[in-house]
Amino acid sequence: MDISAHRQRVAAALALLEKNIERLTDALAHRPLWIAVEHAPSERTAIQRACAAYSTIDYAMDDAVGSSIVCLGVIGVSSEILRRAQAVNAAKSALKEICVPLQHIRIRMPVKGTAEPTKAIPAIRVLLRNIQRSDLNLLAAYRKIPILSAPPASVTYTRANTRAVYRKTLEHIHQLLSSLEGPAATADRSRLLTLSRSETHLALVRDRYQNTRANVLYARLDPRGRGRMQISAELPLIYATGRHKQAPAVQFPTTPAEADVHPQRIRQSILEPHPFLQSLPVYRYSRDR
Repeated sequence: MDISAHRQRVAAALALLEKNIERLTDALAHRPLWIAVEHAPSERTAIQRACAAYSTIDYAMDDAVGSSIVCLGVIGVSSEILRRAQAVNAAKSALKEICVPLQHIRIRMPVKGTAEPTKAIPAIRVLLRNIQRSDLNLLAAYRKIPILSAPPASVTYTRANTRAVYRKTLEHIHQLLSSLEGPAATADRSRLLTLSRSETHLALVRDRYQNTRANVLYARLDPRGRGRMQISAELPLIYATGRHKQAPAVQFPTTPAEADVHPQRIRQSILEPHPFLQSLPVYRYSRDR
């Protein structure tokens, strides 16, 4: 693959994203707005935390891989600031469109401290290293700002521990295994070949994670005729106040322990009780389902 051409595209898309984030946070810091952020004792602190949440797309020293900052809040802004938020989301989409295909391409690179002389690494990670951005948190860089299409009358946050189960074709599982190395992955590739032709799908099960959502009741119907909606909301929600100057009622989760009150239940009966593969959390569907 042409590393140089891809490197330039990734660097340009990342620069555009950071420029748009800077324009948004500058406007939030210096323009009139209404804001409510969880545990923020003052408006100034709330704005600082919201801007930090939007701006943080790099891993800090102690951050776990695959995690990103969570900041619950609601911000009422002018239509001009809303357009800046939309520009950030457009830049995020453009960056993701470039980077995701490179995530599935592996390049062998020398790695210190390993038994093998080289290791297969996602191409996007090689490119980020080349442009001195190894610390980029792709999850945070891709995650869009939740933008409401109408002013809310109320926003109620909930947290729940959830676990996703994805129905995947055998071809897709083969592709995932092709990027893995070691005896477990080799054995798994052989094991897939033992399945009958009638078994075309397997279940990829991800670990539980804390899912934060906002239940929004609109002050009026949105352009799609909806009066309420539920939205993933780990970044502060933004809406244009327009003529609706009344602030919404915002209810944040009382405690993190609320995550255990109504956990989403996985219908384990549709899956066999034990994983089918060793190197991936893949299960067969139960024949009794």
